[in-house]
Amino acid sequence: MLSRQSSLRVTTIALAVAAAAIVVPAAASASTPTTLSADGHLQPMANFNALHIVADGQDAGGTVTGTYAATGDMIPISVSGPVTCLDVEGNTASLVYPITAVNGMTLPGGLNGAAAVQVTVTKGANGQSNQVGIMGPMATTSFNGCAPGPTPFTFDGTVSIDGD
Repeated sequence: MLSRQSSLRVTTIALAVAAAAIVVPAAASASTPTTLSADGHLQPMANFNALHIVADGQDAGGTVTGTYAATGDMIPISVSGPVTCLDVEGNTASLVYPITAVNGMTLPGGLNGAAAVQVTVTKGANGQSNQVGIMGPMATTSFNGCAPGPTPFTFDGTVSIDGD
């Protein structure tokens, strides 16, 4: 008979294995890549542009490529980097990009790609506006996948999402 502590360990391991099986996304078909294209402004309040975002990402059967750039509308700061993760769920897509350049300059040595940002966009439907949310920057190693997060801000621009 298992002790209570051993039983708890077995239950915890079983739950962890079950959770991992649930969150592993199905691979996209090689003939139909998952794509995201967005170009517009994050608006924390009506008609106030805070950040210009340009993102293009593709996932062709597990190979993710693309670019991301964000430029402050009021503060002259811009960051960019490659898209390393893309997750599309219906009309919402999320990407992660490690920061590899700030204001057009490549970051030195250990700082290049050390921090990353997750961006989630939702394409508006039925007259609703596009929405966006940003998480980070955080240590690149802190991201485990890129499942879509919340999109609390208006995104004034274009959003194109294909795949699921």
